[in-house]
Amino acid sequence: MDNLLAYSTVVLVLAMLPGADMMIIMKNTLNYNSNAGRVTILGIILGHLFWTFIAVIGLAVVIANSILLFSTIKYIGAAYLVYIGIKSFTAGQLVSMNELKDGGGQAKGHMKASFRQGLISNIFNPKVLLLYITIMPQFMTVGGSIGENQQLIILAGILIGISTVWFLIVVELVNIMKRWLKSRTFQNWLSKGAGVVLILFGIRTALEA
Repeated sequence: MDNLLAYSTVVLVLAMLPGADMMIIMKNTLNYNSNAGRVTILGIILGHLFWTFIAVIGLAVVIANSILLFSTIKYIGAAYLVYIGIKSFTAGQLVSMNELKDGGGQAKGHMKASFRQGLISNIFNPKVLLLYITIMPQFMTVGGSIGENQQLIILAGILIGISTVWFLIVVELVNIMKRWLKSRTFQNWLSKGAGVVLILFGIRTALEA
Protein backbone atom coordinates (compact mmCIF):
# COMPACT_ATOMS: atom_id res chain seq x y z
CA MET A 1 0.00 0.00 0.00
CA ASP A 2 1.27 3.43 -0.91
CA ASN A 3 0.61 6.83 0.61
CA LEU A 4 -1.80 6.02 3.41
CA LEU A 5 -1.70 9.68 4.45
CA ALA A 6 -3.13 10.73 1.08
CA TYR A 7 -5.78 8.02 1.33
CA SER A 8 -6.72 9.09 4.84
CA THR A 9 -7.05 12.70 3.64
CA VAL A 10 -9.33 11.64 0.79
CA VAL A 11 -11.46 9.57 3.17
CA LEU A 12 -11.72 12.46 5.64
CA VAL A 13 -12.85 14.87 2.92
CA LEU A 14 -15.43 12.36 1.65
CA ALA A 15 -16.72 11.79 5.19
CA MET A 16 -17.09 15.53 5.81
CA LEU A 17 -19.00 16.16 2.59
CA PRO A 18 -22.77 16.37 3.22
CA GLY A 19 -24.34 13.10 2.18
CA ALA A 20 -27.18 10.73 2.97
CA ASP A 21 -25.37 9.08 5.89
CA MET A 22 -24.65 12.39 7.58
CA MET A 23 -28.18 13.68 7.06
CA ILE A 24 -29.71 10.55 8.61
CA ILE A 25 -27.35 10.83 11.59
CA MET A 26 -28.27 14.49 12.05
CA LYS A 27 -31.99 13.77 11.64
CA ASN A 28 -32.03 11.01 14.26
CA THR A 29 -29.91 13.03 16.69
CA LEU A 30 -32.21 16.01 16.23
CA ASN A 31 -35.45 14.04 16.40
CA TYR A 32 -34.50 11.80 19.32
CA ASN A 33 -31.14 12.13 21.10
CA SER A 34 -27.40 11.61 20.77
CA ASN A 35 -27.75 7.87 21.46
CA ALA A 36 -29.99 7.56 18.39
CA GLY A 37 -27.28 9.29 16.37
CA ARG A 38 -24.63 6.89 17.69
CA VAL A 39 -26.82 3.87 16.96
CA THR A 40 -27.30 5.18 13.42
CA ILE A 41 -23.51 5.24 13.10
CA LEU A 42 -23.39 1.59 14.21
CA GLY A 43 -25.77 0.72 11.39
CA ILE A 44 -23.57 2.58 8.92
CA ILE A 45 -20.48 0.75 10.22
CA LEU A 46 -22.21 -2.60 9.74
CA GLY A 47 -23.07 -1.51 6.20
CA HIS A 48 -19.40 -0.80 5.53
CA LEU A 49 -18.44 -4.20 6.94
CA PHE A 50 -20.98 -5.75 4.56
CA TRP A 51 -19.42 -3.99 1.56
CA THR A 52 -15.92 -4.91 2.75
CA PHE A 53 -16.94 -8.56 2.76
CA ILE A 54 -18.56 -8.22 -0.66
CA ALA A 55 -15.40 -6.57 -2.04
CA VAL A 56 -13.07 -9.18 -0.54
CA ILE A 57 -14.95 -12.07 -2.16
CA GLY A 58 -15.03 -10.23 -5.48
CA LEU A 59 -18.76 -9.56 -5.78
CA ALA A 60 -18.41 -5.77 -5.70
CA VAL A 61 -16.98 -5.71 -9.23
CA VAL A 62 -19.67 -8.11 -10.43
CA ILE A 63 -22.42 -5.89 -9.02
CA ALA A 64 -20.86 -2.72 -10.47
CA ASN A 65 -20.62 -4.32 -13.92
CA SER A 66 -24.20 -5.57 -13.86
CA ILE A 67 -26.61 -2.85 -14.96
CA LEU A 68 -29.54 -4.73 -13.42
CA LEU A 69 -27.92 -5.31 -10.01
CA PHE A 70 -26.40 -1.84 -9.78
CA SER A 71 -29.63 -0.14 -10.84
CA THR A 72 -31.62 -2.24 -8.36
CA ILE A 73 -29.36 -1.17 -5.49
CA LYS A 74 -29.47 2.45 -6.66
CA TYR A 75 -33.26 2.68 -6.95
CA ILE A 76 -33.94 0.82 -3.69
CA GLY A 77 -31.54 3.18 -1.93
CA ALA A 78 -33.14 6.22 -3.55
CA ALA A 79 -36.65 5.07 -2.64
CA TYR A 80 -35.61 4.44 0.97
CA LEU A 81 -34.09 7.92 1.30
CA VAL A 82 -37.29 9.46 -0.04
CA TYR A 83 -39.31 7.30 2.36
CA ILE A 84 -37.46 8.30 5.53
CA GLY A 85 -37.34 11.89 4.26
CA ILE A 86 -41.13 11.94 3.98
CA LYS A 87 -41.44 10.36 7.45
CA SER A 88 -39.18 13.06 8.89
CA PHE A 89 -41.11 15.81 7.11
CA THR A 90 -44.52 14.58 8.24
CA ALA A 91 -43.49 13.56 11.77
CA GLY A 92 -45.02 16.70 13.26
CA GLN A 93 -43.79 17.71 16.70
CA LEU A 94 -40.45 16.34 17.74
CA VAL A 95 -39.95 14.12 20.76
CA SER A 96 -40.20 16.24 23.90
CA MET A 97 -37.25 16.81 26.21
CA ASN A 98 -38.98 14.72 28.90
CA GLU A 99 -39.28 11.78 26.53
CA LEU A 100 -35.62 12.11 25.64
CA LYS A 101 -34.69 11.86 29.31
CA ASP A 102 -37.02 8.97 30.16
CA GLY A 103 -35.58 6.48 27.68
CA GLY A 104 -38.45 3.97 27.99
CA GLY A 105 -39.87 1.47 25.53
CA GLN A 106 -40.53 4.19 22.97
CA ALA A 107 -36.85 5.13 23.04
CA LYS A 108 -35.92 1.50 22.33
CA GLY A 109 -38.10 1.66 19.24
CA HIS A 110 -36.27 4.79 18.14
CA MET A 111 -32.93 3.02 18.62
CA LYS A 112 -33.98 0.10 16.43
CA ALA A 113 -35.33 2.43 13.76
CA SER A 114 -32.16 4.56 13.83
CA PHE A 115 -29.92 1.49 13.49
CA ARG A 116 -32.03 0.13 10.64
CA GLN A 117 -31.96 3.46 8.79
CA GLY A 118 -28.19 3.71 9.03
CA LEU A 119 -27.69 0.12 7.85
CA ILE A 120 -30.14 0.15 4.96
CA SER A 121 -29.13 3.58 3.65
CA ASN A 122 -25.47 2.51 3.57
CA ILE A 123 -26.02 -0.90 1.97
CA PHE A 124 -28.23 0.57 -0.76
CA ASN A 125 -25.99 3.58 -1.42
CA PRO A 126 -24.29 3.01 -4.81
CA LYS A 127 -21.61 5.58 -3.95
CA VAL A 128 -20.34 3.32 -1.16
CA LEU A 129 -19.99 0.47 -3.65
CA LEU A 130 -18.10 2.70 -6.08
CA LEU A 131 -15.80 3.81 -3.26
CA TYR A 132 -14.68 0.22 -2.75
CA ILE A 133 -14.01 -0.49 -6.44
CA THR A 134 -12.65 2.87 -7.67
CA ILE A 135 -10.89 4.79 -4.90
CA MET A 136 -9.48 2.01 -2.72
CA PRO A 137 -7.71 0.14 -5.58
CA GLN A 138 -5.74 3.31 -6.36
CA PHE A 139 -3.96 2.94 -3.01
CA MET A 140 -3.32 -0.80 -3.24
CA THR A 141 -0.06 -2.44 -4.33
CA VAL A 142 -0.34 -5.49 -6.56
CA GLY A 143 2.15 -8.23 -5.80
CA GLY A 144 3.37 -6.65 -2.58
CA SER A 145 4.19 -8.33 0.72
CA ILE A 146 0.61 -7.74 1.87
CA GLY A 147 -2.11 -9.54 -0.06
CA GLU A 148 -4.71 -7.51 -1.93
CA ASN A 149 -7.56 -8.68 0.28
CA GLN A 150 -5.58 -7.77 3.40
CA GLN A 151 -4.87 -4.34 1.91
CA LEU A 152 -8.56 -3.89 1.17
CA ILE A 153 -9.47 -4.77 4.75
CA ILE A 154 -6.89 -2.29 6.10
CA LEU A 155 -8.15 0.49 3.83
CA ALA A 156 -11.74 -0.28 4.79
CA GLY A 157 -10.72 -0.16 8.46
CA ILE A 158 -9.21 3.29 7.96
CA LEU A 159 -12.38 4.41 6.17
CA ILE A 160 -14.60 3.13 8.97
CA GLY A 161 -12.37 4.62 11.68
CA ILE A 162 -12.17 8.11 10.18
CA SER A 163 -15.86 8.18 9.25
CA THR A 164 -16.88 7.04 12.73
CA VAL A 165 -14.83 9.72 14.48
CA TRP A 166 -16.23 12.45 12.21
CA PHE A 167 -19.82 11.24 12.58
CA LEU A 168 -19.47 11.13 16.37
CA ILE A 169 -18.33 14.75 16.27
CA VAL A 170 -21.39 15.60 14.15
CA VAL A 171 -23.66 13.91 16.70
CA GLU A 172 -22.21 15.96 19.55
CA LEU A 173 -22.43 19.22 17.59
CA VAL A 174 -26.06 18.59 16.65
CA ASN A 175 -26.90 17.59 20.23
CA ILE A 176 -25.32 20.79 21.58
CA MET A 177 -27.20 22.83 18.99
CA LYS A 178 -30.46 21.13 19.95
CA ARG A 179 -30.03 22.16 23.58
CA TRP A 180 -29.87 25.77 22.47
CA LEU A 181 -33.01 25.43 20.37
CA LYS A 182 -35.69 25.25 23.05
CA SER A 183 -38.49 26.15 20.65
CA ARG A 184 -40.32 23.01 19.54
CA THR A 185 -41.61 24.89 16.51
CA PHE A 186 -38.07 25.68 15.38
CA GLN A 187 -36.95 22.10 16.01
CA ASN A 188 -39.92 20.91 14.00
CA TRP A 189 -38.91 23.06 11.05
CA LEU A 190 -35.37 21.70 11.30
CA SER A 191 -36.77 18.18 11.15
CA LYS A 192 -38.81 19.10 8.09
CA GLY A 193 -35.69 20.62 6.52
CA ALA A 194 -33.77 17.39 7.11
CA GLY A 195 -36.66 15.49 5.53
CA VAL A 196 -36.59 17.68 2.43
CA VAL A 197 -32.82 17.24 2.07
CA LEU A 198 -33.13 13.44 2.35
CA ILE A 199 -35.86 13.44 -0.28
CA LEU A 200 -33.63 15.50 -2.59
CA PHE A 201 -30.71 13.11 -1.96
CA GLY A 202 -33.00 10.23 -2.90
CA ILE A 203 -34.14 11.92 -6.10
CA ARG A 204 -30.56 12.80 -7.03
CA THR A 205 -29.44 9.21 -6.42
CA ALA A 206 -32.20 7.90 -8.69
CA LEU A 207 -31.36 10.36 -11.47
CA GLU A 208 -27.59 9.88 -11.43
CA ALA A 209 -26.19 7.87 -14.31
